[in-house]
Amino acid sequence: MRCVQFRTALSARIDGEPAGLPDRRLDKHVARCGACREWLDRAERLRGAVAGAGAGGPSADWSAKLLASLGGQGDGEQGVDGQGLGGQGLGGDGPGGDGRGADGSAAAGRPGQGNGGPVR
Repeated sequence: MRCVQFRTALSARIDGEPAGLPDRRLDKHVARCGACREWLDRAERLRGAVAGAGAGGPSADWSAKLLASLGGQGDGEQGVDGQGLGGQGLGGDGPGGDGRGADGSAAAGRPGQGNGGPVR
């Protein structure tokens, strides 16, 4: 199995959905694979941050703080997907709001859907 398949299952597990793989198998892979361990850590941090937005939805200030905490807001750090957050870091919703990144490329999908894209 490839990491992208494990990440799809891990994403489902984080969201409370059936993972499609036994927890023991997922945990064993994460224990052995540093890249998936880092991916899982970032995904869990993002989920926790999004959950903190509250029922009323995130404010502009909250969103700015989230982006800054994930890096890429003028500090040169990387986003959750290993890229800066200048358009694609959180699902590719660039300035046009059309689901494309700042560079006009198609947005990356959910982990496991093609290229192991960013956490959504």
